[in-house]
Amino acid sequence: MSWNQQIGKKFNKQQILNYIFSKRIVSRGEIIEEIGLKKATVANLVTELIEDQLIVEDGKDFSTGGRRSQLLRFNETAGFALGIDIGVNYLYGAVFNLKGEIVFDSLQLVPTIQLEPYLNNILDLIGLLLENVPPSPFSIVGLGVAVPGSVNKDGIIIIAPNLRWENFDISSYLRDRFDFPIYISNEANAGAYAEYIFENNKETSNLLYLSIGIGLGVGIIIDHNIYLGVNGYSGESGHAIIHMNGRKCTCGRNGCWEAYASEYALIHDATYMLKERELSLEQLITLAEEGHEDVIQLFTETGYYIGLGITNLIQTFNPEKIIIGNRITKAQKFIEQSILDTIQSNTMHFQRDNYSVQFSTLKDRAIALGAASFIIDQFIQLPFE
Repeated sequence: MSWNQQIGKKFNKQQILNYIFSKRIVSRGEIIEEIGLKKATVANLVTELIEDQLIVEDGKDFSTGGRRSQLLRFNETAGFALGIDIGVNYLYGAVFNLKGEIVFDSLQLVPTIQLEPYLNNILDLIGLLLENVPPSPFSIVGLGVAVPGSVNKDGIIIIAPNLRWENFDISSYLRDRFDFPIYISNEANAGAYAEYIFENNKETSNLLYLSIGIGLGVGIIIDHNIYLGVNGYSGESGHAIIHMNGRKCTCGRNGCWEAYASEYALIHDATYMLKERELSLEQLITLAEEGHEDVIQLFTETGYYIGLGITNLIQTFNPEKIIIGNRITKAQKFIEQSILDTIQSNTMHFQRDNYSVQFSTLKDRAIALGAASFIIDQFIQLPFE
């Protein structure tokens, strides 16, 4: 076989794999019709993909007469991806099959943001995930890590204000210790990608994902692609100024959106009001459920500021859908109406029918899933290297 023939065969095989991966289940006839390859070519390459254990036969195709052919589906257990969500006070990691389903996961509270002990916690979590990866033909296809901060395209954390990390090459740190592919992303971008891929949002060409935890970031999808900006720093909308000379933000400036609309802001205000040293989002939700009026009012005010920032995003991006995710989803019942009322009151009349605001159904799993999905995509594109 000539070099050109080898390249052509690899390209066709990749096309078939991509098509099967994008569908739940397909027939050989659908592949022929969709990709435009000859029947014999499809038959031979499908056989090779089955032998590679990347696809499997599953069920029978409908037939109006004659012998029914076997249907084909992607083998979601051909390998497994690891996804880690680095939080300010927690680590969440999961083992995902190649269809994004959780096989094993672990949530761990982290008592310190000091870099070295935090990294040891990350290594321990990766070790735990590795112990729970099932046997498979391709084993571990890679690790995706999502970070709450500005990450450049080389996987270097430029700044993660709430962790107080700066200029740390976490990508190289992990690659020196593990021999599988590693991809580092901003946590809001990871959340946006998970929502786009797994929550029936692929028909939505322009989508914003708000990751609201201790900090606040925005993942931006434009024309079905994640928008990263020139250096990969897009989406740091939590540090847009909404109140000149306002509250001090963890980034060192004053008046940032994050200083008013995040879990950190909510807990800060509640600590001052209730005169308690240590409070959590979960404790505040419990108080609100018990009818504590001042706490309920704090949630309402947080919803107002979230809605105010979303209004600015609507004016800037004119998105089809805005999805609110990460830990703040736990408080949906106490902030949702305030968010919607604020947006309704502050958007222009011609914009009000052209977008939807939703809370993530993936909740606090979205970020780790998105991080792993970047790795899964890389694997699907390069299994024949």
